[in-house]
This record gives sequence, structure tokens and C-alpha cells, in this order.
Amino acid sequence: MILNLTVALLVGMAPQGAKTPPVKPAKVVAMPANVVARYNGVDITLEALKAQLNATMARKVVPDLIQQIVIEKLAKTAGVTIAPAELAAKVKEEKAKIVGQMAQNGAMMEFSQITREFGLTEAEVTQTVRLNLLARKAFEKSIAKEVRGLDGQLKLAHILLATVPLAPGADAQQPLTPELQKKREEDQKVRIDQMLVDINAGKLKFEDAAKQFSDDKGSGAQGGDLPWASKGTFVPEFETAAFALQKPGDISAPIKSQFGWHIIKLVQKGVNASPAEKAKFKKEQIDLRVNQPNAVQQWLGGMARGAKITFNTNSKLFK
Repeated sequence: MILNLTVALLVGMAPQGAKTPPVKPAKVVAMPANVVARYNGVDITLEALKAQLNATMARKVVPDLIQQIVIEKLAKTAGVTIAPAELAAKVKEEKAKIVGQMAQNGAMMEFSQITREFGLTEAEVTQTVRLNLLARKAFEKSIAKEVRGLDGQLKLAHILLATVPLAPGADAQQPLTPELQKKREEDQKVRIDQMLVDINAGKLKFEDAAKQFSDDKGSGAQGGDLPWASKGTFVPEFETAAFALQKPGDISAPIKSQFGWHIIKLVQKGVNASPAEKAKFKKEQIDLRVNQPNAVQQWLGGMARGAKITFNTNSKLFK
């Protein structure tokens, strides 16, 4: 519209009697239907485009297809399956997640709308969820033998009166002189000896002493409780005293470690735990491994790494 108006104005401003030379329309040469684009006279054909796209997509998609084969094989070897109800529940969760992600991006859409507009089908979601579940279950089976059970482990509690700084601070920046360090160790020993006397006499509960006086604030807040532990977890002095305790409720004499003075209490021996406790502990340990970021994907990658992929250049994809 603007171009036509400009031409009209220029024509109107021309001197009377002057002839305006005719404008020759540009000659449009139609390109063949199989030509997608032309650059400086060189045609990019539909066939060339398809060949490039097919080859490129094949190199990207084939590894994904191989991973699907790996998952199916590992699941079959491990003997894992997915119950229809479990799959249906997970698919429902995934669909809700997709809808939620779209909403976060400003698109308030039902899943049915998403499938119509983006071509994502419920079958595709179901297959993805099924493969993820199979991979997770197969990974769980593979590490079950590696995960340590409760046998040989101890549930302990302790009270620590530190003789060295446990965290960076003013104390750490200004180390004590040997004399002052010795006095601190002696003072802490006197305190912990008296604490043990009061605990054994029933004047002070072990849990209350840990909460009030322990310099290990993390376990202290829990009454001194430590996670289940096996040999090799603690410093040698602590470990020797802990594994020398015989029955739940036994409390050690004050033990000196590089951190300070400890009193250790045996809460439970793993070997004496109930079958339900052992199963629960093992499941928790497996879940910790499986839920680590990218743990399943890295495991799958390791399983597929030895596989050699050979592309058939005689395939029609590459022609």
C-alpha cells in the first residue's frame, strides 16, 4: 500500500508532458517442486534435505533406541515387572507433571489439549514411564547385593566434650598454647568423668546429658543418637570402644579421640534387629543410592557403553 502511494505521488509530481518510462515487472522463475531452496543458483533439493535429516536424526535417535533395548534386557534378566495398577498410577502422576510444567510456562492447558497441539500422545507418555520404572527396578536389583545390611552394624549414641575446635572460628584461628591445651583436656576429662558418675547413678539421663552438654550438636539434639555404622566408620579409639560394648544399654568409660572425650552408649546391635527392621533399613539404603541425581542414567550408560553401534551406510536413511 505504501509503495503504491509513493509511486502515485512521484507520477503526480512529474513535469507536465513528461513521459514516465514503463516499469517492467521482475521476471519470476518458478522453481521445481522438489527444490526446497536455492542459493546463488545452486538448488537444495527435497531429496538432499531428507537424506541429511534422516542421517542426522538417526545418529541422535539410534542411541535412545539402543538404551530401550538395554532396559528391556536388564529388566528381563533381573526378573522385574510392573503391575498395571502401578504403571497407571505413575502415568497419572507424569501427566499431571506435564500439565503443571505447561502451567508454569503460562499455558493453562488440559492434557488432552497438549496432545492435540504438540502431538504428545498418552501412549508415548506410558512407554516413557514404563521404561523409567523398569530401569529403576532393574537398578535396585543390581545394587541390592552391594548394599550392606544391618548384620555387623551398631546403633550408637555418644556425648562429646571437645578439646579442639570442631568448626572454623576464633578458637581455630588462635590455637591454644601446649599448656592451655593440656589444661583444657584435663578440665574436660573431669567434666565427663562426673557426667558418667551421674548417668550411672541415675541422676542424669544419657539422652538429656547429650542434649545439654555434647559439643556434637547434630547428634546431641537427637539425644546423642548416631546413624547405624559398621567397622571402619569411626576413628580407631572410638570404634574399638564401641564394638567392645556387649548389650544394649551398655555405656563405655570416657574415651579420648582426636576430637575430645566421648562417652559411648550401645543402643542396638544390627544382628539382633527384627526381619522387618532389617528389610526397612536395606530398602532405605537402596533408595538413597537410586535417588542420587542421574544414578540410574549413569548405570544404564555404563551397561550400554560396551555395545558397539555400527551404522549401515547402505540403509535408505543415508541415501
